[in-house]
Amino acid sequence: MTKESESAEKFREMIPQLISVFMTYGIKSMTMDDIARQLRISKKTLYQYVSDKRELVMRCMEHDCVQNEHGIREIVSRGLNAVEENFEISKHVLKQLREIHPSIFYDLEKYYPEAWAMLHESKDSLTAEVIRANLNKGIKEGFFRDDIDIEIHTRLWITRMNVIFDPQLFPIQEFSIPEVYEQMFIHQIRGIANQKGIEYFEQFYKKQAKSN
Repeated sequence: MTKESESAEKFREMIPQLISVFMTYGIKSMTMDDIARQLRISKKTLYQYVSDKRELVMRCMEHDCVQNEHGIREIVSRGLNAVEENFEISKHVLKQLREIHPSIFYDLEKYYPEAWAMLHESKDSLTAEVIRANLNKGIKEGFFRDDIDIEIHTRLWITRMNVIFDPQLFPIQEFSIPEVYEQMFIHQIRGIANQKGIEYFEQFYKKQAKSN
């Protein structure tokens, strides 16, 4: 392994810890000095890996997008029915949202628009693919209404996902993003499911709530 590739590997190993720092403290409030201190390295060493904080945030965002995709594709690969798959993906998303510092989305949108755009592009593309497949599966399995327009509902789902991060509609001082997402998810499922699907979802949801 060359010195350059060894250095790149060391930085890749640091990224999960970097993401954890941002999740805990937010992005804007953390200086490069703060970040280096949290990583227990010198600021000089940190600048050997990235040119500035903007690049640092982008690298973290790239890594997070890849990990999120892996997590969701793993759920899809389990062969669950459409209702259970939707619930498990929702649980995966909620876990992430609960670990995120509430200011992160605001910080990204205002101060790091390139990273914010990459997050949305990655999330929207993956969501569209997964939701389309899930809606088709749910219709075939007899859980979702067969009269729904899959493309319209896919786009509505994405739009609702994006809306919950709107600080004007849901100020972080007044609303918990995980709670808003959970309410959105329940409303969405009840809107696309037929009677069989609603009954199955409510039984499954209650069972899962008791086991947690």
